[in-house]
Amino acid sequence: MNMARILPTLLLAGLLCAWGQPLRADFGCGGDYSGGSDYGGSGSDYGGSSSDYSSSGSSDYGSGGGSDDPIAGFIGFAALLAVAAVGWLIDKFERRSGRRAAASVASAPPDWAAAIRASDPNFSGPLFVDFANLVFVKYHQARGREGKRDSIMPYVSAPLRDALPREEIVIDGVVVGGRRVESVIEHASATRISVVFRANVFRVRGGTRLKDFVEQVLVFSRPKGVLTPDPSVVMRLGCPSCGSPEEPRSSGHCPSCGSLSATGEMAWQVVAVDTRREEPRGEEQRRLGHHNNGLDHPTLVDSGLQAALRALTSRDPGFSRQSFVLRASFVFKELQLGWAARDVLRLRAHLSDGLYNSVRFGLERHDNQHLRAIIKDIDVYRVEVAKVEHDAWFDTVTARIFARMLDYTLDAQGNLYKGDHKEKRDYSEYWTFIRRSDRPHRPSVQGQCPSCGGPLDKINQAGVCGYCNSKIVSGDFDWVLCRIEQDEEYRG
Repeated sequence: MNMARILPTLLLAGLLCAWGQPLRADFGCGGDYSGGSDYGGSGSDYGGSSSDYSSSGSSDYGSGGGSDDPIAGFIGFAALLAVAAVGWLIDKFERRSGRRAAASVASAPPDWAAAIRASDPNFSGPLFVDFANLVFVKYHQARGREGKRDSIMPYVSAPLRDALPREEIVIDGVVVGGRRVESVIEHASATRISVVFRANVFRVRGGTRLKDFVEQVLVFSRPKGVLTPDPSVVMRLGCPSCGSPEEPRSSGHCPSCGSLSATGEMAWQVVAVDTRREEPRGEEQRRLGHHNNGLDHPTLVDSGLQAALRALTSRDPGFSRQSFVLRASFVFKELQLGWAARDVLRLRAHLSDGLYNSVRFGLERHDNQHLRAIIKDIDVYRVEVAKVEHDAWFDTVTARIFARMLDYTLDAQGNLYKGDHKEKRDYSEYWTFIRRSDRPHRPSVQGQCPSCGGPLDKINQAGVCGYCNSKIVSGDFDWVLCRIEQDEEYRG
């Protein structure tokens, strides 16, 4: 808490002490993450933030204790309102003036992927997390009666496949607010990676749309001696060997290429799912106003950032922090505008396969609810590079993006459903971009295909340019967004 908040708080506390009455209140975490709304990041509803990703109840503020004297209780309540009002005015002033907490240098966390790379030099941590995120979303989709189970089956062990129910519900949204690798265990015959996901799962039962918060651990296992294939193969769910979407035969063999794709001999499989928290949130509600938890948190900057930036510049002399910031700002704005325009292909040009699946799912849910996002006057006023990573396939850059915009959502009748249609909102999130590190790069023009220079008006669902037939979302040509994390979830 800064001095501007401390002084009025102390003054009010002193006044209360003069009355001789204690002040007691239990403040919850308030409900929602910052970021946009439903999409896992930023101004709208496509991946898991302010409105549609919360790890706590939507109204956790309350007061407890206090005096039995009604007059004293009234004075305490009035003082609480005064403290809240002063804090709100100060916060409003700080957001207007663009002041933020100083960056906090975070010690580099242990490189969980190092042990795996010792036997598999092709292994990429960011690629695996993107793959795991895709499996998590598909796993929940497969629960519903309209879920496509075939493609996910080779990536789920036989016992889990048999136990996965087909519920009489429709899963119409999986919004991941955070994911992290919790542990890596090397066994004599296999490697296991535990990944923690915190997400909101939206389901429709009997015409009613409900929201559940879940915190789950998916345990992925792969036999020793397997080398990671090209990233395009890793992210193509289906047969891990040939990419066929057909369901494996009862023997576990792929109908197309004959490999034992369903036995885990070719790729990672989920062998355990541990649900740590599952909290029904009930029906979706209108959420007016803005919730900017974490906005004033200091940016977590990796302690090895400067050395990593120098190494990146050495590998790619064309890289500069300024050019990356321009790219990140452009992608940020394109995602807001694409979401508001309901233009899924405009979004597709800048998202990895794993993130795009979540975004598309969220946009479909938005359309099914007949909601319309309004996003205007986008101002990306700060981009802080927080971390740089490098492996056999990718360079990865994580940046915290600060933005301000007019952002709200209308229902089918044109009434305000979410946000604030009068005042701009401020928020920040950590966005992670990847780019292939095993090939040269040339400068690209924003808004054009980085391969052929053509317009981005013919990008298909697979992320392939209709002019040159290049898959531009693979990171082969330019920075592609693969992960969005809320301020409260990011751990460096």
